[in-house]
Amino acid sequence: MEVTVEQRSPMVRCYECGSSRVSALCHHCWRPGCSKHVLPSPSWVKRLIGGEGGGPGLKNARAHHCDDCTHVRPGTARGVRRWFAGGVAGAGLTAIGLIVVWLDSIAGLICLLAGGLGAASAYLRVRRDLVQVRVAMPVPLYPKVTDVRLIEELQGEISLGSKDGDYRTVLKPVEGKVSMSLTFGRPDRDRVWHRRKRLPAPDPELRFCAGSLVFLGQFGIREGEQVSAPVMALDGDVGDYPVFRAEDPPSSSRWNVARRYELRAEPDISSGPVWITPSIVPESDQHALELDVQWTEFGPDKDKPLLLDMIELLRIEFPVSWGEVHSWRILQETSDQPRAVSGLTADGRRSLELKRIVPAKPKRDEQKPEQQGRATRLTLSIRFDGQVDPEDEVTGRLTATMEGTLSGVTGVRLFNSLGERRGYTGKASIKTRVDAVFTLSLASIRYQAVRVVPDRADEDSDHDRFAEVFRVVPGDETVITLTNAMSEEGYYVKHVIENPPRSGKRAELIQRYWDIAGRRYEGVYPIDFHIILTGEEVYSGDIRPERGTTKVRIVVNGAYTDGEMNARIGDEWKRLRDLTRELLGPPDQPAEEPAEERL
Repeated sequence: MEVTVEQRSPMVRCYECGSSRVSALCHHCWRPGCSKHVLPSPSWVKRLIGGEGGGPGLKNARAHHCDDCTHVRPGTARGVRRWFAGGVAGAGLTAIGLIVVWLDSIAGLICLLAGGLGAASAYLRVRRDLVQVRVAMPVPLYPKVTDVRLIEELQGEISLGSKDGDYRTVLKPVEGKVSMSLTFGRPDRDRVWHRRKRLPAPDPELRFCAGSLVFLGQFGIREGEQVSAPVMALDGDVGDYPVFRAEDPPSSSRWNVARRYELRAEPDISSGPVWITPSIVPESDQHALELDVQWTEFGPDKDKPLLLDMIELLRIEFPVSWGEVHSWRILQETSDQPRAVSGLTADGRRSLELKRIVPAKPKRDEQKPEQQGRATRLTLSIRFDGQVDPEDEVTGRLTATMEGTLSGVTGVRLFNSLGERRGYTGKASIKTRVDAVFTLSLASIRYQAVRVVPDRADEDSDHDRFAEVFRVVPGDETVITLTNAMSEEGYYVKHVIENPPRSGKRAELIQRYWDIAGRRYEGVYPIDFHIILTGEEVYSGDIRPERGTTKVRIVVNGAYTDGEMNARIGDEWKRLRDLTRELLGPPDQPAEEPAEERL
């Protein structure tokens, strides 16, 4: 039998059995454990000896311990166990005395006295030893926790060359940071003062413990100075915070925790997390520029890529010779109107800065199967008072946040200073920030003409010359099959629109109409496509059609500067035609080949 070891990212598990159901932490060594291997102190211990914590938040909490830290769990430690056993023996002797006193009063009183003294001595010794152990530990505190955030930053530089049109993305190592705000108030100050009273001598370096933070999910974080384990202890010196000083303390002090970490392995994003491609809008007399921003699918889980949350900043700098910005608009729908600021930069260029662009999320009933898992796009169209010089370049910066992380961390969980789970104000923010500066030359993407395949004049004279008829039902299954295959081939499906079905010439006929549009890139050159599916479904009494016919008409268009790009536009039409034939079968009526266009 062969055994294959598969390398997987680690996750927090019970230190003993490996269960992923971590219910508590040992509040001494911070080992995570399940409910069987990290246990709370017995409830009777708190009644006899007192709890390890007090005040709001910790008054009813029970300290948790692992097996290796039982030296502080009453009734189980070696040093304490002997005195505890002595106490049990004394209690037993007292019980015997209660029985013997009825038979022999003197012997009974002796047993009662000896047993009572032994039990009391053992109780006082155990309590004293435990107090000494607790005093030597950090003071357990329970501060207010807010603004829990974990963000991983991916920085890069994007460039589009002027000579060879080479598009390059250079990425820096990913840096992560987990942060939160802790506020120590009067209850925490009382806990510290109470501890100081029990110390044999003043300790200027008295330590405190405010709990711990645990990373969730299967993640790959490299152990470092600030984050060395999946469990991050929140401890420090009380002397660092004015609220704990002896004279004239403030009502509260804030501790802004920030710990940085690196990934164990850099993510495989060879093509870059984002593509930014400029284009001079054809037929605009070189007054309009479009900036197309596309997010690639990336993340630790290929089946669940990171999703765009918000574009925090999109800044574009351009030559003053282009004139002021006449107007701008985002071609896709957004949740709110972004804020825009234009002006002059220090080096004498003009700028346009957009903030807080939030793409609109489709409604659930509008989400179609072919729309799932595709890359996110945003196109900014800017019109200038002057003309755009195709020999110039645009520079700028893009900052965006994505939902999820590159390390695989899916969330964080807080535990109090006694090892129990605790809550906090608000919800933890788990994000990835993409910060990219770009320099894009327009020399390699300048457009001089637009080609439509088939030619508009030929298509207007006879639409059916370039349409193909297939013996398939023009229903949603056909559309889903086609759009899924297009997505796999690298096409971006912008929309799929279904017109309401209409009755045909006969009662058993239903006419269908589908409108599919999208785009595909040849390098940085966009080629748009438009596919119209029409046809009839034939019913014979069942809710599903018995048969049908589908007519497919394909139109592609793109801008070009040379013969090679012109030929690519024609080839794109043929590629979509061949893909349609492969999925729907041989056509009953083949389409006529569009005429080649010459420069």
